Amino acid sequence: MCKKYKQMKSILAAIIIVFVLIGCDSNKTDPAQDKTIDSNLSPLEVVNKRMQFYNQHNIVEFLKLYAEDVKIYTFPDKLLGTGTANLASIFKPKFANKSIQVEIISQMNNGNHVINHEIVKEDGIDTKYISIYEVENGLIQSVKFVRDK
Repeated sequence: MCKKYKQMKSILAAIIIVFVLIGCDSNKTDPAQDKTIDSNLSPLEVVNKRMQFYNQHNIVEFLKLYAEDVKIYTFPDKLLGTGTANLASIFKPKFANKSIQVEIISQMNNGNHVINHEIVKEDGIDTKYISIYEVENGLIQSVKFVRDK
């Protein structure tokens, strides 16, 4: 009886280990799909991280700062696009070619809005923007661009 008890104890221990390993493996996520956010960041900190990842051409971290259904407008309300997949299609090639940089000329914030005066440099061409970012719960919900003509 003692021998059977030891065998059952060993089998039970093996089953527990398998369940633990399976549980740990199912918690793994693809880092490109990981939307872990730090909702403790202020809207200004979120937008500045966005600028940092933009200039580092880090598409994965850049996209993590946006809500999945982010809306991009030309000021005041002309919708240009929606969603991080749309942003990825625009910025992934530019980041891969390292053909784009942004410089913040001035910045101010009020509540969950951050307003930047920016110069985007792409392939030697400078374009001035006023960009209005709306940030909630650590993610950029919308951006409105006023472009230099």
